Amino acid sequence: MALPEVIDVHVHLTRDPAQERIVFPKPGYPDEWYRANEPRVLDWMDDEGVSHLFMINYMDTNRMIASRLARMPDASEAELEGAREQLREEHVERLRRFNAWCCELGAREPRLIPFPCVDIGIFYDVTVMMEELETRLAEGARGIKLHPGLGHYFPGDERMFPLYERLQEADVPILSDTGSLSPAPAGGVYGEPLNFVPVFEQFPRLRFIMAHAASAFWDERIPIAERFPQVHFDLAGGFQGPGHHARDGHRACPIEDAPRFLRALGIERVLWASDAPGHEAGPQLRSFMSIPLSDAERERILAKNAREFIGLD
Repeated sequence: MALPEVIDVHVHLTRDPAQERIVFPKPGYPDEWYRANEPRVLDWMDDEGVSHLFMINYMDTNRMIASRLARMPDASEAELEGAREQLREEHVERLRRFNAWCCELGAREPRLIPFPCVDIGIFYDVTVMMEELETRLAEGARGIKLHPGLGHYFPGDERMFPLYERLQEADVPILSDTGSLSPAPAGGVYGEPLNFVPVFEQFPRLRFIMAHAASAFWDERIPIAERFPQVHFDLAGGFQGPGHHARDGHRACPIEDAPRFLRALGIERVLWASDAPGHEAGPQLRSFMSIPLSDAERERILAKNAREFIGLD
């Protein structure tokens, strides 16, 4: 079949090609191949047949801070703590500017739907986090991006509950990384899907997208789909099979199991996503189109579900 409309609900944009080259380096790529950035994204979308995308951003500030502190081998504990607090304050300001840019770009270009990043892992303080949330909601954020793995917190951390409550009240969805293999120091994996169950139980009207549905722990998402109708699932990272190496490799769902898996989640709750530019969109889309689904099922996953979810129709 001819490729139907595509809406990509998981794309990381940068301000310009230079920033994209730093954040998502691709050795050997010429500058003109870096296209997930403000000056070039619309042309890239047109070339790829993407009508809209969810513009998500998340800075791995904890890794940046750890890298800076590692360059202070002779510092005392007090000096390290002081430096850590200063770096956190600096990165919070960077995040505010990045989130403001995300919302401003979304306001200018309706094909780009802003999902700025706001969580306790990168804003550190509940009051600061909630102030940021209210600011971005006022600026037109259509959703909020979380990343427990990079933020080093479990989804059920009660410091996140005010954010969940506010978004449930406002009917603004969350898109969260799930399945990330970031281990917690005391054991467990922050983003393991089952760790989200207390959130879904506590906030039954909170609309939620579990990202990377076919990635690690993919089988845990099936009972979640059965229990919690407010949860949707994006396919960022893809299935493991010929022509595409999934985000989590052999831990991802094999493409041979894709029809059963997608139908178990509920075709009407699955959203197309690429995780571009960290993962190339083209190979994932070609892999997806090889899955033996009906035309109606493909059309739902590629665009119709996202249109209904975010209110484009």
